[in-house]
Amino acid sequence: MSTHDELNGYGRHYLQNDSYGSAAFFFYKSIQEHAENNNAWNGLVLSITLMRREGDARSMLARFSLQPGLDYDRDMLTFAMMLWQQNPLALAQWLEAVAQMKDILPQDKQSLTELAADLHKGYQDFVNQYGEDSEQVKAMPSLREIASQATELDWLYGQPIDQVYEVIKPWLEDDDLVMTGVRMLCMLPDPRSEKLLRRIARSEEAESKVKTQALIALRWLGIRGNAKINKFSESFTINLDDPQRELTISVPQAFKPALDRMKLWLAKEQDIITIEEYEEYASDDSLQLTEAMGEKLNASDFPSIWQEVVHALIRAAYDKYYPLVPTVTGYRDWSAAFLMLLQDYASGTGQAWNYGNPEQIETAVQHKNWLLSGSPDFYQAISGA
Repeated sequence: MSTHDELNGYGRHYLQNDSYGSAAFFFYKSIQEHAENNNAWNGLVLSITLMRREGDARSMLARFSLQPGLDYDRDMLTFAMMLWQQNPLALAQWLEAVAQMKDILPQDKQSLTELAADLHKGYQDFVNQYGEDSEQVKAMPSLREIASQATELDWLYGQPIDQVYEVIKPWLEDDDLVMTGVRMLCMLPDPRSEKLLRRIARSEEAESKVKTQALIALRWLGIRGNAKINKFSESFTINLDDPQRELTISVPQAFKPALDRMKLWLAKEQDIITIEEYEEYASDDSLQLTEAMGEKLNASDFPSIWQEVVHALIRAAYDKYYPLVPTVTGYRDWSAAFLMLLQDYASGTGQAWNYGNPEQIETAVQHKNWLLSGSPDFYQAISGA
């Protein structure tokens, strides 16, 4: 077995076990050994994306498209469409590049070429509207510019590992840099990484959110078994194999039904669903959205940034209080809390709010305050937006 095949095997093993940091390490090393390595490119982009490191994922995806000798990989198209929704120039150039790859079917090549042409036209229309020197256009770098951007993995493996640790250790004592250090350590499968991350999780001085991220980093590093975390003058033991409270970088699944109720309210206010349909779901936590209702929600119209705002508020509070996070029941109340915050966000950022006044439920106000406690600068941030 070749070295890069062995590295791919390690990468897939860690990826299948949700150890995305170590997986990224081995896939990256495999590409350094042999760049014409489709399996490693696919695994690397997937691993980085699952860690929500979109900037680095874009750089690796761009390098993939520009690497000679690779086969066309339809899976990578999904990543490109997701990561470059706001950059038609880069997406068009990426499609043109992969359309020249080996083993691409003629019909796929034609489809990609036609889509690229449409995107180029859309981009040119955008330039004509705002001007080539506008901030909106400058925010859309080309494919080669994105490929040339340094990633965290480039920095980690561009110098001796002992030197990397010497740089990272002081970061862990710096409030402004500690999160960067935690992010780096999860991609360094070395006993020193585990030791440092465990120390952060037990630290009395580290910020509460950082401690939660240290536990996530341990999982991404591939560490299982028990880990201790000190919060609120107590010590908690977390089973990294199967945490009782979800330990994830994404919005915990427990909040999804409440987020669905929030979307139901917004759809109701746009007359996409009836009041009766809204009440049916809002009044019953046990009901799951039907496929037909899901399609109606997808047809509702509200700024995509609003969902990101709610997700960020949930995530911040969850990280602060983990593992002492609430059991999410009473989805209508949680939905009302999200809507109150969205209304405040829209007002604070000068956006129109045409979705009625959220229900003023006492429990919802308590949920709102819990969410705000994780982001105490929320109102200050939106007032300056």
